[in-house]
Amino acid sequence: MANHVLGLSRGDRVVVGVGFPVVGGVVGYLLPVVARWLLGLPWVPFAGPLRLVGHLDGGWGLLAAVAGGALLGAVVGFSAVHESLKVTVGDEGLTVVSGDSRRTVAKPDVDAVFVDGRQLVVLDRDSRQVVRDRLENAANPKVERAFRAHGYPWVDGDPYAGLFRRWVPDLPDLPAAVNAVLAARAKALESRSAADAAELRDEVQKLGYTVREIGSVQHWRPLVKP
Repeated sequence: MANHVLGLSRGDRVVVGVGFPVVGGVVGYLLPVVARWLLGLPWVPFAGPLRLVGHLDGGWGLLAAVAGGALLGAVVGFSAVHESLKVTVGDEGLTVVSGDSRRTVAKPDVDAVFVDGRQLVVLDRDSRQVVRDRLENAANPKVERAFRAHGYPWVDGDPYAGLFRRWVPDLPDLPAAVNAVLAARAKALESRSAADAAELRDEVQKLGYTVREIGSVQHWRPLVKP
């Protein structure tokens, strides 16, 4: 059976690739108008730079503002597409690509696949979260159909959801090493460093536990081995 590819569709990529530069160009066009409006207020910070922007209201100045906005929009759009999750589902296994990261998961190693909110989650035989990443259109029925078509064990929710407990610093039920990693991960979540948070989740799993978060609050459970 042919592989299924999940993530941003070709249409989504076109919308992002075209829409972001257009929006950026519009913002660049309106920037001088907004700057002049701000300068009309009784007090406004950064008045000097605003005056410079306010004079970009025609000719080459306006063209530069529009071009700069469009270029910035294109960069943001490219980054969004590049970093978005792409999952290739095949008969032999999964290939998961996000940015410059690429992972493969053999089908025999997969114990459960499900969607948790906007995230795709894949558990291995030891209940590790070998994949927990945001997937565009995760709630679309085609995601479930793709996994079922290739014979993966799709489930409606986390089979170990009842084992999760909220983490607080220095929790006595956890080893000191696990508490230390979760404390570092809490800081990564606060700073919105998704890459660091994912790496630290892997470190927690090496210690015999796994973790997920609701908002910025971490919840942990022990790994469950057969």
